[in-house]
Amino acid sequence: MSTAPISCARAKKSGRPLGETAKAIRAAVHDLTLSYDHMTVRQVFYALETRGVVAKTENGYRQVQRQVLEMRRKGLLSWDFITDGTRWMRKPPTWVGAEDFIENATRAYRRDLWQSQGVRLEVWLEKDALADIVSEVTDAWDVPLMVSRGQSSTTFLYSAAQAAQEAYERASVTTYVYTLYDLDAGGQCAATTIAQELPAHAPDVPIAVEQLAVTAEQVQDWKLPTRPAKKSDPRAAKFGPVAVELDAIPPDRLTALVENAITRHIDPHWWEIERQFQAEERKGLRLLAETFRGEAAA
Repeated sequence: MSTAPISCARAKKSGRPLGETAKAIRAAVHDLTLSYDHMTVRQVFYALETRGVVAKTENGYRQVQRQVLEMRRKGLLSWDFITDGTRWMRKPPTWVGAEDFIENATRAYRRDLWQSQGVRLEVWLEKDALADIVSEVTDAWDVPLMVSRGQSSTTFLYSAAQAAQEAYERASVTTYVYTLYDLDAGGQCAATTIAQELPAHAPDVPIAVEQLAVTAEQVQDWKLPTRPAKKSDPRAAKFGPVAVELDAIPPDRLTALVENAITRHIDPHWWEIERQFQAEERKGLRLLAETFRGEAAA
């Protein structure tokens, strides 16, 4: 068996000057960085298509993709600006010693601030590419983000329903589920499955499901860019010839949707009380860490 390394082709370097479209793309991307911390490539494409910088075609998408990559390679765009939630690593956490573990536990400790709210929330997301953007909000408010990658599996739905049932049996809480799915045949089928299957797997548990995006009202009010429905999807004929992707919603509007849905369930008085408990508990953990360091040094 040959052990020679495999050569992977890269984009050819060109000494030719940038065309007008390439210049326009780069200028528009720079403008986006002044408004947003992170975007997916598809979000950048929709933003530029809306501004008339590129055409609403696959070639337009490839032009944006190419220029974004070149800008990052040349140091004209931060690598962190483009987010990609589709690649991830699994590794158990490890520490250099017990002291390191205690210090990390102290910094990472978060109290369940929802325990006095009488509800539990979940946000379901169709696309893992958008997970990094949506999780900025869900992480901040300690709300589970469920990434289904299209149609949810029966196993995923059953596990989520069991978590809702356990919470109801423990504390009599209602589970509110907010879904973020494309406005097309596949996305609507996936969102409908969640609304039907979650309560079916836990019939005695109060579970409320609401589609947060994309809705027809959002498409009209926000003038979201559309795309042709996927011809490969046999359900598209019934849904219609036009579709709207979740990526078409600007990042700030998308995160605001999620945050508004979450905060409508929060009682500020009890939330602040739980935060005060959390602060006291963190002080106790810091004292424990200091005690351990003192004993280890003795």
